[in-house]
Amino acid sequence: MSTDQDKRRNELREAAQKLLAADHFVALGVSRTASPEEIKKAFVEAAKTWHPDRLPPGLEDARSLFTKLFARLELARATLSDPARRSRYIEELAKPETTATSGDISSAEAALEYRKAEALLKKHDLAGAMGHLRRAVHLAPGNVEYQVQLVWVQVKPDSPLARLRELSAELDRLVARAATTGRTYYYRGQVRKRLDLLKEAHADFVRAVELDPSNVDAAREVRIFNMRKDKAPKEGDSGAVGFFKKLFKR
Repeated sequence: MSTDQDKRRNELREAAQKLLAADHFVALGVSRTASPEEIKKAFVEAAKTWHPDRLPPGLEDARSLFTKLFARLELARATLSDPARRSRYIEELAKPETTATSGDISSAEAALEYRKAEALLKKHDLAGAMGHLRRAVHLAPGNVEYQVQLVWVQVKPDSPLARLRELSAELDRLVARAATTGRTYYYRGQVRKRLDLLKEAHADFVRAVELDPSNVDAAREVRIFNMRKDKAPKEGDSGAVGFFKKLFKR
């Protein structure tokens, strides 16, 4: 590598470290009164330099740094573009010895790890996805969504009942802590279904649809339950015994 390339790499590395340590406004180069349009424009301009796909020739070894910083810039754009998040962020900056910047960097890295995990899950690479999810949970231990996804990838087709009970208990804990997404209830419903806790599973699927009407998988489970319930023999009829044990079975 030439001296000029060495110099350029060092300059980029130093600039990146400064931006990672800076607050959102400084990172994007905007004032605290910047409009959403100005923030968007600043982000687009920053992306021209720091997007990993625009890595200059000869600086391939800096890809991880570019990726980390770009995630940081994405977080800055999202935070400052949302009035409520922006207001809370400014309040955090005003606190003595604030940890807002370092905390946001960790959040950005965690979000990046989570997106990597989602991409691997689409490729059915569970082992790879689990590694990124563990990293996301480590970086953002307060994010329940990451923890829920990590529990779910451990539910295997051949998981023994004892293991399913452990994972179900973990989902119970997360639901009690912050059950704010339909995905959480859907996952727990699937585990309960495997454990033959059919009424409880149905309740989870119903709640999942209430929280997220676009969850077609949960809606399908509810329809199947209702359809089979309507076809169930009346109490006292022959064949009633054992019917509900077959409910949901496919």
